[in-house]
Amino acid sequence: MAAIACAGVVPLVTSAYILQLATDILTFAALAYSWNVISGCTGYLSFGQVSFFGIGAYATSALVLRAGLPWYVAAVIGSAIGGASAAVLGTIMLRLRGIMFALGMLGLARILMVVSSNWDFIGGAAGLILPARLTPVAVYFAMWVTVLVAFALNYFVLHSQWGLSVTGVRDDEVAAAAVGVPTSWVKIIAFILSALAPAAVGGLVAWNRSFLDPPSAFDPTLDLQVIVFALFGGIGTLWGPALGTVILVIVGEQFWAYLPDLQLALYGVLVIAVVLAFPGGIVGIANKFGWLRRKPVAAPATFPIVTRPAQPAAAGNDAVIEVRGLTVRFGGLVALNSVSLAVKRGEMVSIIGANGAGKTTLFNAITGFVKPSEGGVYYQGKLVSAIPSHQRARQGIARTFQIPRLMESMTVWENTLLAARNGKRATAAVDQAAWALHTVKLDSLWLELPNKLSPGQQRRLEMARALALDPTVVLLDEVMAGMTRDEQGEIRAVLRHFRDLGVAAVAGVEHIISAIADISDRMIVLDRGKKIAEGAPDAVLRDPIVIESYLGKVS
Repeated sequence: MAAIACAGVVPLVTSAYILQLATDILTFAALAYSWNVISGCTGYLSFGQVSFFGIGAYATSALVLRAGLPWYVAAVIGSAIGGASAAVLGTIMLRLRGIMFALGMLGLARILMVVSSNWDFIGGAAGLILPARLTPVAVYFAMWVTVLVAFALNYFVLHSQWGLSVTGVRDDEVAAAAVGVPTSWVKIIAFILSALAPAAVGGLVAWNRSFLDPPSAFDPTLDLQVIVFALFGGIGTLWGPALGTVILVIVGEQFWAYLPDLQLALYGVLVIAVVLAFPGGIVGIANKFGWLRRKPVAAPATFPIVTRPAQPAAAGNDAVIEVRGLTVRFGGLVALNSVSLAVKRGEMVSIIGANGAGKTTLFNAITGFVKPSEGGVYYQGKLVSAIPSHQRARQGIARTFQIPRLMESMTVWENTLLAARNGKRATAAVDQAAWALHTVKLDSLWLELPNKLSPGQQRRLEMARALALDPTVVLLDEVMAGMTRDEQGEIRAVLRHFRDLGVAAVAGVEHIISAIADISDRMIVLDRGKKIAEGAPDAVLRDPIVIESYLGKVS
């Protein structure tokens, strides 16, 4: 409220220079917040957000000049056009990742510059001269509203349960899909949100300058400035874009006023020094003193009391998971060769084999991360080979990974809550997350970050995340690796009672055979992509073919 009150006073007590400086600060803050959504929160580094700035500028100008709309109506529609264009472009651009996405966005801005230069309807290369219908005060207040909207969008992304999906995509897109996050849609929605404010700002800046041409509409240096502001303040944070913009714009003005010959050099030294010394930016410095820290999403004041009763899995002898003639090829390498197996309701099945036997590839095919070359995957009798991984997770196929894939910037609580959402209401998700953490005995560590956990505790967190999905079947990929004997004992105790937890079937890939032999109903052995044995653990472990696959042929 204090900031809003101060904003209302600025035009009344300042000079035209200060008013324009304040407008510039608001302009860059809105752009930095928008860049923060797609790059800071989602992790897709963009060098082309200026594309939406230019689209909004031209759309707003055309609506006022050609259609005679009031400027404020045109600016809102221009922002919507920017969002609509992001919806279309996002389906294409977000197929790229890493540096390819960054370069693709940079190329997009260049393409739009060329198109606008050759489109006479919007002025072509000569540009548009815009009538001075807006006063500087009107532009200032409109820009302030745009900043508040951009700030609200960042707050929503960083503090909502849906926002956990965005952060999950940034931290580990594969793991996010494994807990039911529709990663493609999440990225597209974030891309749309990141385009709204730049499009509105573009229209306002065009009218503030009374002129618009392609080089100014699609200026790549604008993106560079915005990235520097967000990086200096702290990317992926709520206050970083605002702090970085305010500090650097004001400091830059002082350098320009008193040391014009050294302005750029001093400016660069300042940015580099802060970024190198404090990778988290200004917000990172504040966090060291306990300021501006983000509170865990939907975390109660104390760990919730778990009252969920036992929910025994439904009885039956039908196959929950079945693979038929499953073959997976990677080029000329056959990772799985016509493997057929089933995991029945209520069973604990252990899948063993030497390194390279195809165990993890089997799990990847069942959960949708690898496309079978031949054969099919069936879940509760229905073919699911064409269903994406996040939908399989939401239908009840949960998994862990051979090497724990945790969301490193999320707390233990948020990692579990992300999986617990799974279409549930917010309160139900909180209860489910608390139950899952309590079940694997991590409730005392619920507010810690994953990097503070021991290897065994990280495995248990992955297991809690799997249980939070409320699954029918859980695929455990070497869940006991890296654990002490005591930790193995705790996990074994949970596995023994899986049916009481509502889990109908468990399939485990494991190297520590002694830890799973006595709790397994059946064992399946893979060797070089083929199933070579199946049956009761005692019989399988005495099978000469199995012994030979592990120890080699004894002469």
